[in-house]
Amino acid sequence: MVAKHLEIDLLQQTDTMIYFEWSHTGDECLVKRDADTVYTGTKNSFRDENLQIGELYIYTIERLGTDGQVKERIKMQTSTEDHTKDTVNYLQQIAFTTIVLESKIILAWGDIDGIEEYEIYRDGEPLETTRKTQFTDSDVEMDREYSYWIRAERPLEQSETGFSEEKSIAARFFGLLNIKSSQQEAAMEKFWMMKKIAPLKQLLADSPQVNVAEFNQVWDFRYTTFLPDEYLTNPNLLSPNRYFAGDNRTFDPESSHYRTQVTFSLQLGKEDAKLELHKDVGPSIAYDWRKKFRKADVASSEGIQLEKVKEDERNVVVNLTHSVGNPLTTSPNIDYDVSATFYRDGHYDITGLHDQAPNHEVYLKNDQMDDWLQIHEAESKGLAWMSRSIASQYWRISNFE
Repeated sequence: MVAKHLEIDLLQQTDTMIYFEWSHTGDECLVKRDADTVYTGTKNSFRDENLQIGELYIYTIERLGTDGQVKERIKMQTSTEDHTKDTVNYLQQIAFTTIVLESKIILAWGDIDGIEEYEIYRDGEPLETTRKTQFTDSDVEMDREYSYWIRAERPLEQSETGFSEEKSIAARFFGLLNIKSSQQEAAMEKFWMMKKIAPLKQLLADSPQVNVAEFNQVWDFRYTTFLPDEYLTNPNLLSPNRYFAGDNRTFDPESSHYRTQVTFSLQLGKEDAKLELHKDVGPSIAYDWRKKFRKADVASSEGIQLEKVKEDERNVVVNLTHSVGNPLTTSPNIDYDVSATFYRDGHYDITGLHDQAPNHEVYLKNDQMDDWLQIHEAESKGLAWMSRSIASQYWRISNFE
C-alpha cells in the first residue's frame, strides 16, 4: 500500500547499528546522516552499521518528486545504545529518539526495567501519564521551540547497581525512621529525561552542508550544590554541632553562597579541544544547641575531578566526578557523577547521577548565549538523604537544534 506522507514505521538500535523503515510512498527518497548523504533510492529502509557506541546521530529523509526536488522532509535524532560494563548511569545505556515532521513531534526512549509509567511534561506543564515508552505531540506550532520532560521512578531493588536488594532494605528502614519521608519514597530511584527542541520550521528547512572541522564553539558548564535553609539540624543527635549554617537561598547560577561549585569551559576548534576547570568549596560552619558559633572549616576539593575521556572529529566527551565531605563532622560526602558529550555541530548529550541531598543545580552556556540555561535542578530532601543507602536520582538532557 502506498502512503501519502512520510512516517517512521520501525526503529531498531544496538551499540553499533541503527536500522529504520519509513512509509512506502513509491517515490525516490534520499537519506542523510548528519550532513552526509548515505542512501538514495526507492526502497523504504536503511541500515547504518559500524557506528560509535552511545552517540547521537541525525537522519534526514527527503521524499523527491519527479523533478528531483524535495517535496517532503522528516528528521530524526536518535542514538546507539551503550551497554559497556563501566556505564554507571542507566540513562546512558538507552537510546533516546526525537522525530520531527510537519506540525508533529514524536519522542521515544528505551525501556527501563521496573518502571510502570512515565509522566510527560511540555515547557513545565503536564501533558499525560503513559505506560508506553513513546509520546506523540500533534499540537505543536512550527515557529516555537519546546522543552519536554519525562519523569519516572522505580523500586531500588530493581536497580542494576550492586547490592540493590541490601540497599533497598536499608532505604526502607531509613524511611521508617525519618518522619519527613516514607519507606517507599526512600527506596525509589528517580529518572528525569529532558529534550530541548528547536522550532520545526528551523529543523525542517533546507540546511547547508556543515563542515564540523571548521566549527568553533565554547561551552561553559556549571554545577553547584547548596543548602537552601539558613540553619540545618544535624541528624546526629549526639554531636555537639547541633546546627550547621545553610546557604539561605534559592536556585541562582550566579550566587556566591554554596557548598561546592564546579565550572568548566570547553573550547571546540580545529585542533585539540581546550578544557579548563575551576572548583571551589564553601565554608562549613557549626553552631551549638543555642545556635552560637562553634567552629568553621573548608573541605578539600581533591574529590572533584574532571577528565577528557574522548575526542574525535565528531565530539568531545568529558567526565566529572564529585565527592566532598563535611570537614566538621563524620558524615556522607556530597557525591555526583556527570558524563557530557559535546558535538562539534552544536548538539550536546549530558547525563548525571546524584544523591537526593543537598540542592543540585546545573547550568549550561555557549558563546552565543547571554545567560545561563538551567539544564537540571533538584531540591534537597534533608541531610540524612546523603546516605549511600538511599535511592539516587538519574537525569539526562540533550538538544535537537
